[in-house]
Formats: sequence, structure tokens, C-alpha cells
Amino acid sequence: MGSFANLLTPIRFGTAMDCTNRLYFSSVGFDVCDEVGRPLPAFFDIYESIIEGGCGFGFLGNASIDPQSQYTDRGLKLVSREHAEDLRPLIALARGKQRPLVVQLQHYGVPGVDSEPDASRPKGDVTAASDAQIEGYIAQFCDAARLAMGIGAQAIQIHAANGYLLSSFLSPRTNRRRDRWGGSPLKRAELLLEILRRIRALVAGRMAVFVRLQVDDGLGDGGLHVELLDEVIGAIESVGADAITCATGVAETFGKFLSERDYTVGVTSAAARFLKARTRLPIGFAANLDSLSFAERLIGDGTADFVGFGRAIVADHQFPNKELANRLEAVNRCRWDSYCLRDKKEPLASRVYCCVNEAYLRPQHIQAIYQEK
Repeated sequence: MGSFANLLTPIRFGTAMDCTNRLYFSSVGFDVCDEVGRPLPAFFDIYESIIEGGCGFGFLGNASIDPQSQYTDRGLKLVSREHAEDLRPLIALARGKQRPLVVQLQHYGVPGVDSEPDASRPKGDVTAASDAQIEGYIAQFCDAARLAMGIGAQAIQIHAANGYLLSSFLSPRTNRRRDRWGGSPLKRAELLLEILRRIRALVAGRMAVFVRLQVDDGLGDGGLHVELLDEVIGAIESVGADAITCATGVAETFGKFLSERDYTVGVTSAAARFLKARTRLPIGFAANLDSLSFAERLIGDGTADFVGFGRAIVADHQFPNKELANRLEAVNRCRWDSYCLRDKKEPLASRVYCCVNEAYLRPQHIQAIYQEK
């Protein structure tokens, strides 16, 4: 196994998912679905190619569990049996190649959750959400988990990060409740914990359950940082999660986390070590990485148990295979300019593109607009 002995050691998640190595493709929303969230042919082309790239597993990113909850009108949804059946062939392909795809369950938050919108409240404020709305969120996560299990998925991931619904409940900045759902770090985590309890009872060990956990939002003392999760981490383990992946940044701070790699790696490394000191669950690490050697060190020194790559694999689906074979000069490297994320809100962009990947290279007129800005 050469210099990548740690990365190439198999890993098991729960009782339902075995992986041949500890590399994963991090969740990326490519925005190649139709107006009702069903995948277009390009969606399957991308994931089939990534499955062959060398990662032990990957995350099928940003499957919205609520028809009204979406980041763009081209995003993936998992809200009906028809949506689930669309994914069945891809799930089966990944399973057959021993490169399982984890279905990420995402709720972006419903616009107008505040009965009386107040400009003084931060974006994503969940303080005024009713008990009926909260029960509805729980039901949507459970329904989506049932759909994923029905098509043979070996694992799901509950998205509780990046300023979306569940991380808004976790944050003292956007959750100022004083009831069952807020008032302390553990109470702010209660929605996530209740979803995990119900999903664990539903899947009964037939799927592994990951949590994408916000470990730092970059907003300082008034925001969410890993030290506030001290009790929460143990609670996540006790209610039956099988693994945690670390996530950083919200809308206001994505720019800093995406552009300052050393800063992001430092924050994520400290958070991962904090989590590992408090749980036996496997901890996943992803932070603008494009080096398997660095990933090998992260596992070797005990910072993390598995390591993910997002934009590095968007730029070159064969990135893991090439680096494992020591073909470093052959890797099509990401430029780290984050133009792919701008595509999501650019009116001229019909999907997420890449600066360097010929399979979905950004049209020059859009590239020129970004470069001019």
C-alpha cells in the first residue's frame, strides 16, 4: 500500500456500509436537474465518472427533502417515489462497484418562516418557527430517509451545516428560542437529535447514518463554533449516528473559508481533533484539499478517520487514482477561484461549470464576466 497505507485501509460505517478506502467525494450540487428536481442525463454522466475515480465512497449532494426548499431551481430533490426511482440505477451501480453513494438529505429552510419578518433578524432565523412546522421538518427528513432506503442506499447524511435549516437551529445567532428547541447548546441540537432518533428507529441498522455538522460558521463569539458542541457530540453518538463530517462557513463567511486554505484547514483540523476527543464515531475532514499526501497525514496523526475532496474532484474525476499512482503531473488541478459556486446564482449559467474540466467547461462569455469582476 506504499505511502498511502492509512488512506487505503478499509473502513466500516455502522453495520451497513463497508468502504475499501478512506477517501470520499464531498457533496457538490452540480445543478443538472430539471425544474422539478429530477436528474438530467448529465447528472448520471458526472456521478458515473466520479465513481470510477478512486474514492472509496461519495456523497450524492444536496437532495432537497422539501419541494419549497431549494438553493436553485436546478437542484436535486428527493420528495417522491418518482424522485427516488430516478436514483436507483446510480445507487445500484455504485454499490456493485463497492464505491457506495451516500444520499445527502438537505433542507435549505422555507422562506417566510417568520410570521412577521424583521430586518433586524439574521438570515435563517428559526426563532419563530411553530411546533407544527418543526414536526413537519422531522417528517420530511424521515420520509426522505425511507425513500433512500427503498432504492437500496447503504447510507444517508443529515445536512446540519452551512447556515441551512438544521444548522440554523444549532446556532445561538439564529435560534433564540427558550423552549424544547432552544436555550442551550443541547436544546438547540434537539431538532437534529430527534431526527436522528426517528431515522435510527426507521432504518434499524439497514443504512449507515452520517451527520454533516457545522463546526464553525466564521462569525466569532456570537456564532456557532465547535466548543459549543461539547455536549452535543456525545448526544449525536448516543442517539445512533454512525459518523460525523466537519463543515465550515455560512453565506456571510463562505468567501473567507473558500479562499483562505490555510485558515480553513487550521479551523477544521482543530475542530476535528475536538470531536475525536469526545466521541468514538469516525470523523470526516474536508477543507479545500488537493493532496493525498496531506490527507494521509491527517489520518496518520489522528486528526480524522476519513478525508474528502470536493472541487479537486470536480476539476478532475480521476484525481485520486492519478495521485495514488504517483501521476501528479497528470492531475487537472482546481484553480480555487470558486467560480463554480458563482454559477449557482449567475443568470447566464444553466448549471455548475468548471474552469478546467473539459467535460463541463464554463462557456467563455461567463468566464469572462467572472474574471472582469
